Amino acid sequence: MKKSFYILFALISASLLFAAISPTFAGGKKKKATPAPEYHPPVISSVTGNSITVTGEKTTRTFIVTQFTEINVNGQRGTIADLKPGMAVSVTIGVDPTRAGRIVATGAPEGGKQKKK
Repeated sequence: MKKSFYILFALISASLLFAAISPTFAGGKKKKATPAPEYHPPVISSVTGNSITVTGEKTTRTFIVTQFTEINVNGQRGTIADLKPGMAVSVTIGVDPTRAGRIVATGAPEGGKQKKK
């Protein structure tokens, strides 16, 4: 009886000791939260007669603008002449990935002047 009592006591003591030194139970060091990367929307880098060039964080693409391209500038219907370098832009492509199906541009162009309504 004494032998089984000592074995049980040793097992319980070892378990408690392990629980006390284990980082899971003892509250180990917390890792610092890594900040989320900042999002920078693509911007118009240039506008020509029938195309716009859009620069993202890592890529630059040129899209052809046709008579069927829907253009929205600051919430209103616009034309390619309303698109200015420096504006934030979202381009939806059509069936042909080189042609813009829809362009939504926001913000003031470079120089900070916006077209009056």
